[in-house]
Amino acid sequence: MMRRRIPCVLAAVLAAASVPRPALADRGEASAAKSGDTITLAVGETRTISARDVRNYSEGSAGIIDIRLTPDATQFVITGRHQGSTTLLLIKADGSQATITIDVFLRSPEAVERELGQLLSGLPGVKAHRVGALIVIDGTVGNQDELTRVQHVASLYPGEVESLASVSGGGTTGIPSGDLQRYLIRVDFYFVQYDTNYSYDVGISWPGIIGGQFLQAQVTYDFLKGIPQTATASIASQPLPGLDIASTKGWAKVLRQATVITNNGVEAAFSNGGEQNFTVTTGLGVGIQRIPFGTDLTVLPRYVPQQHQLEVKLNAEVSDLTAAVNGTNLPGRNIAKLATNVSLKLGESIVLSGIRAESTTHTISGIPGLKDIPVLGILFGTHSDATELTEGAIFIVPSVIEPAPNAARELVTNAMRTYRDFSGNMDNLHTYDRTPPVSVGGAPAQK
Repeated sequence: MMRRRIPCVLAAVLAAASVPRPALADRGEASAAKSGDTITLAVGETRTISARDVRNYSEGSAGIIDIRLTPDATQFVITGRHQGSTTLLLIKADGSQATITIDVFLRSPEAVERELGQLLSGLPGVKAHRVGALIVIDGTVGNQDELTRVQHVASLYPGEVESLASVSGGGTTGIPSGDLQRYLIRVDFYFVQYDTNYSYDVGISWPGIIGGQFLQAQVTYDFLKGIPQTATASIASQPLPGLDIASTKGWAKVLRQATVITNNGVEAAFSNGGEQNFTVTTGLGVGIQRIPFGTDLTVLPRYVPQQHQLEVKLNAEVSDLTAAVNGTNLPGRNIAKLATNVSLKLGESIVLSGIRAESTTHTISGIPGLKDIPVLGILFGTHSDATELTEGAIFIVPSVIEPAPNAARELVTNAMRTYRDFSGNMDNLHTYDRTPPVSVGGAPAQK
């Protein structure tokens, strides 16, 4: 222990302590340290504490910090020199003592903890916390690959971060890893979309070309008999305008539901849809263009029973065919893609993404110049308006199914009975439970 005595200028300040003066906060001075306080510093970082009413001070381990007194003897200036932990004993003028713990890190611990939070994202079973002048990663992971990842992250901060993480079942949780994988995870994936559209055409539809051949005639003549067989005549390039009066209004709703059940920590994939084949002419040959559509879903769930927390890594793509574009017979596709990693408590659900779109189109066609005349322009052209509204959302409802004995024969029997009784009414089909199980009190739902 190193014990030092504050210079006599501090005694002069203490002698004047009875003179009224503003509070420390009002004078912008450092606040007084209390016994049990902890000061965290990085190497090279400086911190000040009040030296008022302090008669002596003593530093625990020399070399970790550098402590100096300001010229007016009112503040201690503490600077971190080397990584480690030490204590600072302050002996007050009234004989009382205050012991302060000072931890010095190589880098700012707040910055290191933020970086660790990013590097360890997706591993809800491990947490980083401070122990003295070290940051320790503690907790459990699901497999050896994740443990290697945690150890590699800790190696990026030599001397500052240590890893105590272990694989589930290694004695930390008390639950063997095989038992963790026995949990069945059910993930219900919903894609809901609503569409409304409205359009109208009103006005005079003038032909784009006026003139040309007006009358066409076609005659078939039998030269052997000397008489005509058939004769047709048609009017071509009709120069007369037409009247456009048309209106459309409609709506559509789309619901896609995918249910995936897999073991805890095991990736599962689900695909539902099809392909539409179209003939395409390329050069001198004719080929087939395949356009896929439907739902493709990949999910990796991980359930931590001690925390009743469920982590889900999800990749999803939902696509539907749209009407063909003018000039081609190939349709387009509406595609919604999602890649995310979320953590939520058991029984919770989440909206992974949402979309709301509104488009309005206004077109005017007709005789140039005349169609643009206000009010009267409707007599020389056609005005068209089209409005389309789209709103959709993607929902995910994960749940845990605790393995339990079930009547497998009864499930199959009910399915076969439904198959025999099916008469085309889809609303009466109950092949499987479409509602996710509800967890009560944080406990897994029964299968």
